[in-house]
Amino acid sequence: MTNGRSDARGGRWAPVIGPWALVILFSALSSFAAANTPTPPTFEQLSSNVVARSKWERTQNTTAQFTFARIRVLEEFDGKGKVTDRKQSRQECFPINGVPFARLIQKDGRFLNEKESKAEEEREAAVRGGKKPARSPGATKRDKEWQFTDEMLARYAFKIIGQEIVRDRPAWVVEFAPRSKDLPVNKVTDRVANKVAGRLWIDAEEWEVARLKFWLTEEVTVVRGVAGVLRKFEMTLDRIRLEPSTWLPTILDFEMAGRELMVNKRLHYHEESKNFKRATPAPAPPEKGLK
Repeated sequence: MTNGRSDARGGRWAPVIGPWALVILFSALSSFAAANTPTPPTFEQLSSNVVARSKWERTQNTTAQFTFARIRVLEEFDGKGKVTDRKQSRQECFPINGVPFARLIQKDGRFLNEKESKAEEEREAAVRGGKKPARSPGATKRDKEWQFTDEMLARYAFKIIGQEIVRDRPAWVVEFAPRSKDLPVNKVTDRVANKVAGRLWIDAEEWEVARLKFWLTEEVTVVRGVAGVLRKFEMTLDRIRLEPSTWLPTILDFEMAGRELMVNKRLHYHEESKNFKRATPAPAPPEKGLK
């Protein structure tokens, strides 16, 4: 997440889940559906175009090309379903030195007080002066851990099941699931990635993820012993096409439930981005067509 103040970290779970990092992983799969392609691509076409599209997207830094408003709501529930904590924030997002920056505007339904506003001004000044990163080191680390590789693609089995209309545009619908029940675990995040299944809606013209839904297929121990068990994790992502070959997330919603230090917990997070306005010149579009 961009702003650590209202980050939906969920205690020990956040370094494992990294919802935005998951988005980066699965958005790399967006390059398999070509414009006006009457039949699904072969696996060879899929894999080669996934790599090419993923590399192109990583060079664009699309989020830093726009200003927009972002609203976040995080609710925490106890084992009986009662809300024990609720945090709400509104951010103003804009680029600083080519990097997306999120400035806190409202907190829990109110505008910031003088002390809070000054702290945000100082944080922004530090980022503009290069004294502080725009994103937290933890978020940057999680992004790198989940960055798309051929190894990640090999982790899942994919099946194209048809086409649907998403935001008035045709999209391929793809199901994915772990390729086997005995996938390698080289780091903690693999424990979750190995147990994720879901669906992707891929724009049939521009090969971008228009919608993503995924869920945990079985319980996962995220911390050794009884310290942390993740029983449920479901996420939905909707993306909007702002311009040709320019897509950004507009809705992110996820729910997670499990046990932390013998206490049952459930979290629900909802994020909405809107009022997009271009802040930098549009880049050249990527090459079209499957190989």
